[in-house]
Amino acid sequence: MLLSLPNELLHAIIEYIAYNPKLPDSLSKSLFKRASFELLALSSTDWRLRQVCVPFLFANIKIRHIRDAQKLENYLPLFSELTKILVIGPVAAVSEAGNQIIVRNLPQFKQLFYVELRRCRERIVLLKTILAHPTVTSVLVDGLPHASMCNDDLSKVILDRATSVSAFSPTFEKYFNRGMRLACLELSQLGSLDKQFESKVLPGLNEIRMHMGIVPVSFSFLSIISSTHPALHELWLLDDRQHHFDYYTPPFISSFVKDCRKQDLNKYFVVKHVGIRRSTDQSSLGWYVMGISLTTTLASTSLIEILIRIASSFPKLEVLTLNFDGHIARYHVNEFAMALGRFSSLRTLSLHGVFKLLNFKSNTSLPPVRRVNPKDAFDAALAHAETGILLFASRVAREVRSLETIYVKDKGYENPTYSIGKFWRLVGWLHITNSSRDVVGTLRRAANEACLNSGVSLATGMLPSGFITQS
Repeated sequence: MLLSLPNELLHAIIEYIAYNPKLPDSLSKSLFKRASFELLALSSTDWRLRQVCVPFLFANIKIRHIRDAQKLENYLPLFSELTKILVIGPVAAVSEAGNQIIVRNLPQFKQLFYVELRRCRERIVLLKTILAHPTVTSVLVDGLPHASMCNDDLSKVILDRATSVSAFSPTFEKYFNRGMRLACLELSQLGSLDKQFESKVLPGLNEIRMHMGIVPVSFSFLSIISSTHPALHELWLLDDRQHHFDYYTPPFISSFVKDCRKQDLNKYFVVKHVGIRRSTDQSSLGWYVMGISLTTTLASTSLIEILIRIASSFPKLEVLTLNFDGHIARYHVNEFAMALGRFSSLRTLSLHGVFKLLNFKSNTSLPPVRRVNPKDAFDAALAHAETGILLFASRVAREVRSLETIYVKDKGYENPTYSIGKFWRLVGWLHITNSSRDVVGTLRRAANEACLNSGVSLATGMLPSGFITQS
């Protein structure tokens, strides 16, 4: 069917499924896009499909080891005009031989605009070569460049992240004065934020991640930082260990928490992450909740009610993460999907351990989405879980019209009734087409992730494993 489509439409379809998205609360600020399983499969199916897929495959390259650098030099003529994003990992960065190869071949990349360099402090020549590249506009680094470069033009350099102790130091100020920008500020000492931001401006800052502790936090600093940091647009409140939100509720979710307490629902879930975004609407001032992550408790039986209250409390919610690892109740798939349908702005849904919650019609056997070995009980259990999750995802896609992607991370046993037998894990991104609301994507056994470490060559088929790294 794909081969009957014109090239323009074929290109648009492949572009839509080419890469796995990143979870919005991910630590990494990298622009590197990991090729999807579907892109790799299509690229080895047919010559015409391969020609369409190759630009997407080679647009992002990660070099991890000296072997990768050597393959880069050997195959460079195949993709030198296709690569736009280049990631140089820490092992490759500290290899002198690998550095020489990269420095020698970097000028051959004609469309390269973004480079990510690990261990940049130890590779002065490499960093200077990257900064001198005429088409490169951004270089993401994980640490300060060498002190000998603090007087160079660093306007292309973006520091991935820094703590407040470092970012407000005189050393960092020298680099900021030379044009370096900071992408993300990690805050764990939350005592005097007002004073810190009154006197300091962090160039380029677009995200703050606050690690909540055991003391209450004042958010009065937001009014100050909003006026001095125009690029800042997201703030993530992270409470992975301390149950901070149970005792000190941030103002952004206070009405939701109070409502749940009145209904005695708060004991059924724990709020782990809250993402807020600065409003761009001129008629609306301040910040709003755009993402929330919940973990349900062992006593959970009121998931539908909780979802309804989340949807009504946060009408602009775009990111919802639900962790059901400790959940014991089951819900009919239609009821579950309809509850999610109340989220009118949701774009990304992350589901952890959802399969055991799904209740389909009794005495109904789900037709497997792939061929199954009838003599292999483990394969049958895995296929059953995959089929159930995909069926549920398709129903959610029809209910949540704004939804674009679903991230699935699930696990179970060969014999789920008694939790015995082989243990399986499924992981994957599912994409939803806008018009038909069809779900496109593949759930993979987590143990098979290594199969993604390969790319496609126009001349030779599959390149050696590890060259184009998707991990």
